[in-house]
Amino acid sequence: MRDEEKSVKVFTLDLEHQALLPLIESAFARESIDFRLRSSLERAYDGIYTGQKGLGDVYVFEKDKERALQILNDILSAAD
Repeated sequence: MRDEEKSVKVFTLDLEHQALLPLIESAFARESIDFRLRSSLERAYDGIYTGQKGLGDVYVFEKDKERALQILNDILSAAD
């Protein structure tokens, strides 16, 4: 992601949605949406807070926020 553009958090990836990450990555790639996953794993505490904080937060550029949220909603709805 380029630093000059503002990024926004669109999703917190938790343990139950971990398997969906490849689907999210490929859907964002098809739509040319750049994203990053900011990990919440703490190595010093051996991941004991992962259940509370999730695996990480998904960030996209502000200009892609609405489309990213729509894609995430579609993926999560299909997974349920």
